[in-house]
Amino acid sequence: MINRFKNKRILLFSPKFFDYGSEIARKLREYDAIVDLYDERPGNNFLTKGIIRVNKSLLSKKIDRYYRKIFSELEQEYYDFVLFLNPEAISNKNLDLLKKHQPRAIFIMYMWDSLKNKKYTVNLLPNFDWKYTFDKEDCLINAYELKFRPLFYLDIYRNIESMPNERTIDLLFVGTIHSDRYPLLMRIKNTCRELGKSVDFFMFFQSKYLYYFNRIFNKAFARTKISDFKFKPLNKGQLIEKISQSEVVLDIQHPSQKGLTMRTVEMIGARKKIITTNKEILDYDFYNPDNVYYLDRDNVALDPSFFETPYKELDTAIYHKYSIEGWLEDVFSPAMVKRDQ
Repeated sequence: MINRFKNKRILLFSPKFFDYGSEIARKLREYDAIVDLYDERPGNNFLTKGIIRVNKSLLSKKIDRYYRKIFSELEQEYYDFVLFLNPEAISNKNLDLLKKHQPRAIFIMYMWDSLKNKKYTVNLLPNFDWKYTFDKEDCLINAYELKFRPLFYLDIYRNIESMPNERTIDLLFVGTIHSDRYPLLMRIKNTCRELGKSVDFFMFFQSKYLYYFNRIFNKAFARTKISDFKFKPLNKGQLIEKISQSEVVLDIQHPSQKGLTMRTVEMIGARKKIITTNKEILDYDFYNPDNVYYLDRDNVALDPSFFETPYKELDTAIYHKYSIEGWLEDVFSPAMVKRDQ
């Protein structure tokens, strides 16, 4: 296969979200691309992220200073492609400035959140030449001109199948607590206990303040203890270790989200069985009832045999499609064609 990324100059903006931006940059560099990576947000503390999501105009001066500093650093640099992952902090004014600095560049956007959860992102769409989303529902809105492309798994997940760890966990959950996740997890835990299945639930809050807020204002947390939750996320090695020790992994998507989570796609690469509350998974090309169990979040019921039957191998093309290599090929290919014309 011809390496179409060789010597291509790529400017990448990504939120600091489990190092996915860094992993994409690393893979592009493996293909001999020249990549500069910047955080899409001017800060990653809880308050800054919250304000950007709720009312980013309150931080407009800070955001402007942040992007002007980047633009001054890149004044003599020219790029073939500019890729934004899940943008929400940048303004149209700053995007216009960037486009003036980079008149030859093709601008690409990829969303791993539903646009209904990213009210500021919709206004940015006209500034991009190619726009992708993990959410099929967002693709149905013609005005958005979005192309559907599911998420990817990182290379590290390929090694899980061959790890020698004993499988001591029947059902594993690792994730942030939001929406209805906590009460749903407790119902699933009780169901597993009735079936004689072990669970390991790593329930993460981004801050203790957020936990205490829920403890006061959300009845579901009234009887919880702070020790029930974690406030420091697992690193990649710890996560991989837990997954390797598990028979089945649990995925609970946000109720307003239709696209498949990163965790779901990661389990393709890991060749792990998954239980998910996302009904959309039934329509995906990798769906196999031997590997995937749809769980109705309003009617928690589990079939014990799902834990006991072996994982079924998928077609090689499926593993490639959902890999980071497959994702890069699909996201950049149309822009590559345009660049080469």
